[in-house]
Amino acid sequence: MKSEKSHSESNRPSADKPPFAGSVEIIPPRPTFIEFITAKHLWGIPLRQLDHFILGENPETDGKKTSPTDLLILNFETRKVFLYGWRLELMLDPLMQGRVKRVHAEKFLGTLVIGEPWVSEIKVFPRYAFIVV
Repeated sequence: MKSEKSHSESNRPSADKPPFAGSVEIIPPRPTFIEFITAKHLWGIPLRQLDHFILGENPETDGKKTSPTDLLILNFETRKVFLYGWRLELMLDPLMQGRVKRVHAEKFLGTLVIGEPWVSEIKVFPRYAFIVV
């Protein structure tokens, strides 16, 4: 008996994904931690702790063209992570889909890749560092 494969919209090959010709498809595991790499530290925070995020303009911009224009704040259960850079809106979809595994800060602009975010600085703080009673 000849097996018939469905060619509905969801099963058609695309430029992003090669056609699947087997009977079992193994996908890469999703990361369980996000790594934030700075010059002095490597922070690993469980992805499941991400509570919400805020994307906006960098309030610390000093008017120079070399100052990062974007600020992305990630609120985890135990930490707040501040990412400064350019085109950080491009991180949002992968972040919401749980596909961001590592964020590396590059202070000095190198070869900017069009269509990719660039993080120049990462600041990590305890979420509840200062509680006034």
